[in-house]
Amino acid sequence: MSPLDRWYVDLSLVAFLTGLVVLTVALGVSTVLRAAVVVPLVTVLPGYAFVSFLYPAAGKHAERTFDENERGLQNPLPTKAGVDTLERFVFAVLTTLFLVPLVAVVANFTPWGITVYPLLFGTTGLTLLFVIGGLIRRYRLPRERRYTPQFSQVVSNITFSDVSSSFSATDNRDRLFNVALGVSCLLLVSSVGYAAVAPTQQDGFTELYVQTGDVTGDDETMYPSQFVPGETRTLSVNVTNQEYDRVQYEAVAQIQRTDGTGDDAPVVDRTRVGSQTITLDHDQTETVNFEVSPSTSGSDQRIVVSLYRGEAPDDPTADSAYRTLRLPITVE
Repeated sequence: MSPLDRWYVDLSLVAFLTGLVVLTVALGVSTVLRAAVVVPLVTVLPGYAFVSFLYPAAGKHAERTFDENERGLQNPLPTKAGVDTLERFVFAVLTTLFLVPLVAVVANFTPWGITVYPLLFGTTGLTLLFVIGGLIRRYRLPRERRYTPQFSQVVSNITFSDVSSSFSATDNRDRLFNVALGVSCLLLVSSVGYAAVAPTQQDGFTELYVQTGDVTGDDETMYPSQFVPGETRTLSVNVTNQEYDRVQYEAVAQIQRTDGTGDDAPVVDRTRVGSQTITLDHDQTETVNFEVSPSTSGSDQRIVVSLYRGEAPDDPTADSAYRTLRLPITVE
């Protein structure tokens, strides 16, 4: 296959990697693999597609001669049009540092805010848009003018090969500068990519609290705490995800009878009220309602709401729960 027939390979790879990011996040794969896939999206791919859209033609080196009598220059000067492979990579990193925060700014003004999915679909959508535009612009150029990835050119810059021209000294300095610039960009990609895909998830937390509604001075408690045997009342609790990731929860409510008072009082009997499964994005809140109906009287009872990340066990306890609410009640 002629090199001129491979002009679409790099943009096809960008489109493939972008789709792979969406698939990886949607399937909720492990953090390490997800980080390896997402790093190119937040550091290189949007900028590379944008640069390809701006510069569909190949970069060309040439020598420009001058008339010695008119301009006083005897030696030809090297000239260059367009950008080559290494320069595209450098421009891609720098441009991505502008495009990704721009997507975040736009997402901040949407109803979803700066969360995973608005950022993901905004960045991938922008990348694929530039990929399509870049392919169209290259296709409309003559075959010999279309940019085709020339990775041998990057290798040549790194190994300082092919320096037999009359401008070899200048070429050596240029290639040394290109290598230094490329290494700097790699360090920048590593640091920015790590910060983007490895945020402070270890410091994340989940809030579990009672939904109070309008509270007045006549209210004795923030939740339904007074019952008569067989009476059904609704207990509403809120779950807020601050885990910096999409999380599935299961909330389980029980009525427990204890021997004594306090959180550490031994449980004598327990009755499962119900359970609900919810899935929340980061910074999202959802209200979970339980219909509570104690059947026996006494002031030694409490409602316990246990929240689990993922599925709850068959025998949920406060020790195994991720978050727990203990709400004393009186049944008279």
